[in-house]
Amino acid sequence: MKRFIICILCTLVILTGCWDQNQFKNIKLTLTIGYDKAEEGKIYETVSIPTVKGSEGVVEETVQVLSSDARTPLDARDKIDQMISQSFNPSKVEVVLIGEELAKSDIYPLLDNFYRNPSSNLNAQLAIVEGTAKEAINFRSTGDTKISEYIGGLLKAATSSTHAHGHNMQMLWGEMIEEGEDFALPLLKVDEESNVIKFDGLGLMHEDYYTGIKIPPEQSTLLLLMQGNKGNVARMTRKVRDDQPTPILEYITFQVMDFDRKLKIRPEGDEVNVDMTLNLNVTVTEYPHDHLVDEKIIEKLNKDLSNVLTEEASEVFNITKEGNSDVFSIGRMLKAYHPEVWKEMDWAEDYKDVTFNPKVNVTIQNHGIIN
Repeated sequence: MKRFIICILCTLVILTGCWDQNQFKNIKLTLTIGYDKAEEGKIYETVSIPTVKGSEGVVEETVQVLSSDARTPLDARDKIDQMISQSFNPSKVEVVLIGEELAKSDIYPLLDNFYRNPSSNLNAQLAIVEGTAKEAINFRSTGDTKISEYIGGLLKAATSSTHAHGHNMQMLWGEMIEEGEDFALPLLKVDEESNVIKFDGLGLMHEDYYTGIKIPPEQSTLLLLMQGNKGNVARMTRKVRDDQPTPILEYITFQVMDFDRKLKIRPEGDEVNVDMTLNLNVTVTEYPHDHLVDEKIIEKLNKDLSNVLTEEASEVFNITKEGNSDVFSIGRMLKAYHPEVWKEMDWAEDYKDVTFNPKVNVTIQNHGIIN
């Protein structure tokens, strides 16, 4: 019995317990953080802090939005901490927004503390706001949804519909530090007339800053497919006919069921050629002309859609070259498979001279349940 007691006492000595606990009653959690450009080289940080109070079965939630300008994000955080009753805590942040003007400078210093702090939520989503992040965080919709839930749900929906990548801050870390590879961030825009925040395309990044060039929402699905990415649904509407009685008859809507992308890099002297073949197997979801049981009509639609999307793929490549944004990781593949060519190149300048040769092949496999 004496040995048993001694063993228990020894065990208690080495147990750490909950020495690092941080009780909710002592902190103020923020779920959304935004950064904007301020005067004199400062930044402007805006946070949304929800507070839940309840008594006798009645729960009331209030949202406090606070802003402060400072030299660094942590400096702004300290100033905001002086405005609230409990300690400010960003460990559960779900959405990080960066104003368009600030995003055109190096965004890594804004995120440095997230990567250094072990309590940071690296599953948080990152987006650029056309306008200011403060405007988006202060947005009040007709519903009661918290702004973090609204924007987070908006970004998840864009990912599911193959409009955005769905990369969180942890996944973006590798793309920011990898040489010869750029990335794109979702663009959001506050539409005051419609009283909504809407997805407005993908902002092309070069290294760690926003180039000011974007892929519009209508082409973002094709861009992702060209990168080899697809969400739960990939639906596109394209014009395939002219001179119809009404414009609606000139368009077809289809959904990509499965796809195959092949990318080949061919260095030739000082030139780099990239051949991309994208094969799409699709289902027609809307085509008012019908008659899709006729093989000749289907064959013609396959050809027309292939030509339209091939031309559009060239436009997408040209937009990335205009923004000098290597979102297709051509430089990374050159570095891996053609190191002798990579060493002779200044990729920050030479990417704009890459020659892209896209080819999109569309095959209609299903036309719905009507003839």
